[in-house]
Amino acid sequence: MASNAYQVARILYKEIVPGDLRKILAQSNDADTGGGARDFRFGSYDLLLPVIKRMFPNTIKENRKRNGSVIQIDVFQGKFFWHNVSNQVVGKDSFFEPPTDVRPSEGRIARVHEYGCFDTSRVPSGGAGNRVLLLLIQLTDGSVWPYYAEEKTLRTPGVWDPVVAKEILDCLDAVRPSNRAVIGYRDFTNAGRYCNGK
Repeated sequence: MASNAYQVARILYKEIVPGDLRKILAQSNDADTGGGARDFRFGSYDLLLPVIKRMFPNTIKENRKRNGSVIQIDVFQGKFFWHNVSNQVVGKDSFFEPPTDVRPSEGRIARVHEYGCFDTSRVPSGGAGNRVLLLLIQLTDGSVWPYYAEEKTLRTPGVWDPVVAKEILDCLDAVRPSNRAVIGYRDFTNAGRYCNGK
């Protein structure tokens, strides 16, 4: 997405790990990736909340089980846009759920298997020294466009907008424990930003 940064209002990104791919395929049964749930989890929920609320601006009530009882919770709702195989724009309501009792610091994009934009055929191969990220890019018109990106494309001049690429690369290059996936955001309309590395 080599558009101008002035069209990009904000980005939310996370490193895609093997457990995430298994979730899309409904093959995940890993306790440390959230079991068999078909979702993308984002740690540091409280720190990501400002950008989550901008990308998923509506709130709906949903019944969920918490502490052994069914209660109503607020779920953030937005809309994802992407180009299908015929290059037509597709839009579909999207949902970001707050943390559960079991995972109190992780919010999640629910039902990722229902969105063509998350199809595993779109995931770059990645590999050692070439991490793959999920990018949620919100444009100034409010639309949110999910993309997968390889680290090497972010490091290649001209593939991505240089301001967007630099923001993500600075977080990719930050120091963090080896077992922690990269997560961050940048709001270009204000000073909002977060990176889970130092």
